[in-house]
Amino acid sequence: MTAWALTSITDFVLAGETLFLAGMTAGIPKARFSAAWFWSGALLLLGSGALIGGMDHGFFEAGTESHYVIERANWIVLAAMTLCILMATAKQFFSPRLQRVVLVLGLIQFAADTVAIVLVDSFLDVVLNYAPVIVLLLIMNFLGLRKGAGSWDMIAGILILFAASAIQAFGVDALAPLDHNVLYHLVSMPGVAVLYRGGKQFKRS
Repeated sequence: MTAWALTSITDFVLAGETLFLAGMTAGIPKARFSAAWFWSGALLLLGSGALIGGMDHGFFEAGTESHYVIERANWIVLAAMTLCILMATAKQFFSPRLQRVVLVLGLIQFAADTVAIVLVDSFLDVVLNYAPVIVLLLIMNFLGLRKGAGSWDMIAGILILFAASAIQAFGVDALAPLDHNVLYHLVSMPGVAVLYRGGKQFKRS
């Protein structure tokens, strides 16, 4: 089995898990535009990104034109996911006035990143877009622990995803035939499950 095939299969498994958990999260009663509402959107987009990635690796990566289109579509989905995570963070931890400021900044960031995705042929653009938002969510959860707004599950899930990202970024291929992309997906799976548990503590009103 080729590396692309293994990457595609594990991407599909990750997508199935994430989309299932997104559905579970969406089924929890919540107010529109609450922290929990934005978080359910983030999980839905994360699962959609994994699904598109699986199709890309499995069916389109060998074709230059098709690969370019589906890869860029995936990156834009991840940019939208980043915006949802940013707004979930703002709704959970910030005052209403600051939430409005974050929304404006987030929309500007999404627009700028979408342009960069089209013009720049590098996944680094996606990483530089979402990394500061994930770090912000991590910091705010640490700071919010004392007041009950933070979540140890959310912190643990983020750290697991950081470990998965490090495996991918440094090209850890010591467990052949499982390359760094496959290991990234496998390590991300428990991380997403822990994030789901942490997301249950987001404000629903």
